[in-house]
Amino acid sequence: MRKIEVEVERMRARAQDKLMTKLASARHSADEKRATAELKRNRAAARTAEQAEHIRRTGRVPPSFGCWNWCS
Repeated sequence: MRKIEVEVERMRARAQDKLMTKLASARHSADEKRATAELKRNRAAARTAEQAEHIRRTGRVPPSFGCWNWCS
């Protein structure tokens, strides 16, 4: 009887370790995706700031800022 309890406990521990590894992997993946999204957002903000500065400096909207830009 004791041998079966030990085996069950060992199986439970393995399952727990496997679950913790899977959760850590998911957390790591989510952190990477979050960092990538933040980098993309920061680049877009910098690009927008550059365009705004160009418009302030020249008083004109750049040709690449046209309304047909989304079609290409």
